Amino acid sequence: MSNPSESDDLDKDSTTSPETSSEPDETQLMPKKGTGQTEGTAEADMVLGDFRLLRRLGKGGMAEVWLAEQVSLKRNVALKLLKSDLTEDETYVARFQTEAKAAAGLNHSNIVQVYTVGERNGQYFIAQEYVQGQTLKGFIQKKGPLELNLALLIMRQVASAIQAAGERGIVHRDIKPENIMLNRKGEAKVADFGLAQLQGGERLNLTQEGVTMGTPLYMSPEQVSGKPLDQRSDIYSFGITCYHMLVGRPPFEGENAVSVAVKHLHETPEPLESLRSDLPGALCKVINRMTAKNPEDRYENAQAVLNDIRKIAKSLKTGESVDHLIDAGTQGSGPFPVKRPALVLPLLCLIVTLCSAGMGMLLKKSTPPRNPDALETSVPDEGTAKQQYLSAMFEVNNEDAFKAVIKYYQTDKVWTPMAHEQLALMYLGDSTRHDEARQQLDIMKKFERTDLKTDLKTKARIGEAYLYALNDDMTLARNLLFRNSEDIQKYISSGSSWKQREEDTRAMIGPTENKQ
Repeated sequence: MSNPSESDDLDKDSTTSPETSSEPDETQLMPKKGTGQTEGTAEADMVLGDFRLLRRLGKGGMAEVWLAEQVSLKRNVALKLLKSDLTEDETYVARFQTEAKAAAGLNHSNIVQVYTVGERNGQYFIAQEYVQGQTLKGFIQKKGPLELNLALLIMRQVASAIQAAGERGIVHRDIKPENIMLNRKGEAKVADFGLAQLQGGERLNLTQEGVTMGTPLYMSPEQVSGKPLDQRSDIYSFGITCYHMLVGRPPFEGENAVSVAVKHLHETPEPLESLRSDLPGALCKVINRMTAKNPEDRYENAQAVLNDIRKIAKSLKTGESVDHLIDAGTQGSGPFPVKRPALVLPLLCLIVTLCSAGMGMLLKKSTPPRNPDALETSVPDEGTAKQQYLSAMFEVNNEDAFKAVIKYYQTDKVWTPMAHEQLALMYLGDSTRHDEARQQLDIMKKFERTDLKTDLKTKARIGEAYLYALNDDMTLARNLLFRNSEDIQKYISSGSSWKQREEDTRAMIGPTENKQ
């Protein structure tokens, strides 16, 4: 998969010099021999300066994204090509070039790196780091709401990226799951500074279109209203992304972009605490503060967000209290103050037009198919239990990858129990492996770590009830769910795989059997 997420937002700007190709004669988009394709039409094997196109990864409203080889350095890159029908529009060209400028100098491990920007024979392009993996959106679609430790890991990295951009006066303007890339090592990288706004420096006159561009599902109230933006707007969008990551859906949904944007202005999300009672109260309050309607009620910068996320992650290991974080934030649930409401509706309508141009391309994961004959011992040791587990998660349903966590890190008290949990889910879904599922469920009930024990035991009880119901022992299934109903409500999040198993079990029991 590549880095740029997709939307019709492309405004990065790079002080990297234009192409310094060692092949000065290859300065045009060259057609593949014998294809008869016309000049300027992107096709595999065409050459654009120092870059040879390999295959198209996706497209958005403004650009196509190609996997390409940078010939001089013999490396793969993601190449963004501005669509030919937009090259005559100076505004679009300016937006495209600004993408490279905004990303210039952002040499950060959690930001997709821009290598160069150029133009050949009227074809504008940006060469960026090629990230093999998947978007956060795709990962959530596969996994559902993320478990706490994994969510905190991603949150720390994205907050770090937003802070790094903020230190250079850059507002991303389109933080969302589609623009967060995840690789197999568990690294998160923020991509597509396509709507980036440079504060205090070069400002482009991009007309009203440049004011409201963004994705309504994650757009801050001030961005919806067309007001000036600073890093707190990115913090809001990041908070909405965190909500999506932990719940499995964004807080506001609607029939169209206008209805969603209005909700960002006036409605309060369903409390995170009521949807994920297993989450620390401090984390819920941090996200509430990030998504406050009024920018003054949010964190001042992403560094402050990062500091609190780190404190919460540390508290999970040490038991240290983070109650002071709960008192520090404000919900900010009141409607966003709109001084000139008559102007808001036209701006919202403009959002609909912009969204029709393409709200994002979900790039496909480029992991090769798993060898069915692969042995557990073929999975390499990644160095730490955490890294081993993250690698397994990003493989998606690779049994040997989770077994490797258990094999290499038997005494680990955090990541190894979660590997057993993933194996249990995998076996529960295979009718031929229910005996193995029972073994994993028994193991889950025995872990002694305080902050995991009740959670894992509750999940194990759901798994046992599910197996009882499959064997037509409805009385045992019903009683098991009834005895654990309080813990299920407390620890099992809506939309999770375990919640689905519970619902499947209740469906098998039937309405009469469910009555107490």
